[in-house]
Amino acid sequence: MPITRFVLVAVILALSACSSGGSSTVEPSPVAAKSTPTVQSSPVAENLTPTVQPSPVAENPTPTVQPSPAAEKPTPTIEPSPVAENPTPTVQPSPAAANPTAPVPPVATAGQCQNPYYPVVQGATWQYQLSGASSDTFVRTITQVREDGFDDQDVFSSGATRQGSWQCQQGNLIGLSAGSNPSVALSDQMNFTFTVKSNTGISFPANPQPGAEWTQTIVYGGQSDIGGTTVALRNTMQLSCKAIGVERVSVPVGNLEALRVDCTTRFDISFAGATALSTTTTGSAWYASGVGLVKSRDSSDTGATEIVLLSYSIP
Repeated sequence: MPITRFVLVAVILALSACSSGGSSTVEPSPVAAKSTPTVQSSPVAENLTPTVQPSPVAENPTPTVQPSPAAEKPTPTIEPSPVAENPTPTVQPSPAAANPTAPVPPVATAGQCQNPYYPVVQGATWQYQLSGASSDTFVRTITQVREDGFDDQDVFSSGATRQGSWQCQQGNLIGLSAGSNPSVALSDQMNFTFTVKSNTGISFPANPQPGAEWTQTIVYGGQSDIGGTTVALRNTMQLSCKAIGVERVSVPVGNLEALRVDCTTRFDISFAGATALSTTTTGSAWYASGVGLVKSRDSSDTGATEIVLLSYSIP
């Protein structure tokens, strides 16, 4: 039996040698082992695994996906929405559009002549009753309004007229001719044309308060038509006034709250170069805000005169 086993082993070894090409090359079995190390390309395959590690690289796209935060930047760039708000402040020329309205008032109503107690509006009229030393009715009209002054006139029912011119300084009214003071009415027998020689002070302040005082001295010359006769004249008028306070006054147009002003007026009149008359008039006048002169009462050497407002129209 041992011999038989030996023979079998020998046969097997011989067969294996034949299949590999020779007994001396049977050792390539170790060579086959070398092919195993080449088979170690399996580790190379493992290298693919590290290269497969682009999977972490694949994770990099995720950080590159971080343009998502970049995508958020468009949102701040979308912040031109505040820029869109800029048009709104630029739309603020709307206030600029309001500016045209602001300049209009000064041009429209007498800018410099605006005075609460003497409305300066072109075409405004007041009708008065004159009684006392002279009796008549007359209509006072503002005939022209300039930026720094205005003209007015009194037309008496008897036919006499008085024309006056005023200068204005920030609401202060300065009469430039005789009788410009609203409380003065001239005789219905006289028509005057004057040229101002000098003028200081004011006739009526912008907004007089009780206790306020003011004066005016005016020297003028010109011509006067007295009873159909024209004569040259020179006149000096000195006016001194004081605001007393607000009183209730009853006149044909109604019962009104009016500011009382007491004045003293001195006239020195020269005809044809000779002093013909010096007279002093004292009296009170009442002015209602938004209406103007509503009543006056004066007394002088020639007697007392009263004026009351019958009606008025202010456009």
